[in-house]
Amino acid sequence: MNSIKLRSPAKINLFLRVLGRRPDGYHEIETLFQEIELADEMILKETRGKTTLKVFGAPELETGNNIIFKALEWIESLCGRSFNVQIDLHKKIPVAAGLGGGSSNAAALISGVKKLFELEWLDLDALSPLTASIGADVPFFLHGGSAIGEGIGEKLTRVFLEGPDEVILVNPGFPVSTAKIFGEISKSLTGKMRKGILSGLYGESRDARSLLHNDLQPVAERLHPGISLALTALRRAGIEKPLMSGSGPTVFGFSDDNTFDPQSLMLSKFWKVWKTRPAKKGITVD
Repeated sequence: MNSIKLRSPAKINLFLRVLGRRPDGYHEIETLFQEIELADEMILKETRGKTTLKVFGAPELETGNNIIFKALEWIESLCGRSFNVQIDLHKKIPVAAGLGGGSSNAAALISGVKKLFELEWLDLDALSPLTASIGADVPFFLHGGSAIGEGIGEKLTRVFLEGPDEVILVNPGFPVSTAKIFGEISKSLTGKMRKGILSGLYGESRDARSLLHNDLQPVAERLHPGISLALTALRRAGIEKPLMSGSGPTVFGFSDDNTFDPQSLMLSKFWKVWKTRPAKKGITVD
């Protein structure tokens, strides 16, 4: 085997609550991840030359700072050897959008290297918490589906959710800095760690609609008014309880109407709108 194609999915956060800031500077959170069908495509080819990265649809990501290279360094360090690969990434997930595209790509790289180089001994289920050193959402993407995330998001509990089959996404067309959003919310923290409530809420209801919440949304809306416009557009289109995913700016809502037309939400030429569905595939080899 010298070439494989992988599906690298996006996610939405149905619930996100910040519990406090840890001594190491990271924020303790509780979140409810949901994988969706919107996905990038990654093609890995073994090469005798140096590792290369080509990003179709977002060439600005073709830098040594790309999280994909961090993931490659992680698995090389773990295995004690180099893996020379040609990486062709076809981007469909918008960048810095609250959908976890970068972390998903990192997880796809790790899964792909394992498959391509036949590292059957490598137990990614057991090692997944360690991949949080690459990115907080990477452990989730190695599993996919629906999961409660605690700690910085790396402590995962797989869950079952009930809810609509259809998800409407609206991306206002600008990137958001996760670090800046968390920096702003830090100003309102008391210094005392809050207790988690998500597990209790999930015990009471597994309906996705009843669990929708995001502590970061008010901060992001204040810094980026375009997020408020996108949320308002969803409400006017009949979407109840729209929510921002992660640190934004992408917002989403549920639709029970299979005839919903995403183009009805195109109020700006910069907006991107998708109609997608929840998924349970995780990183997969096509």
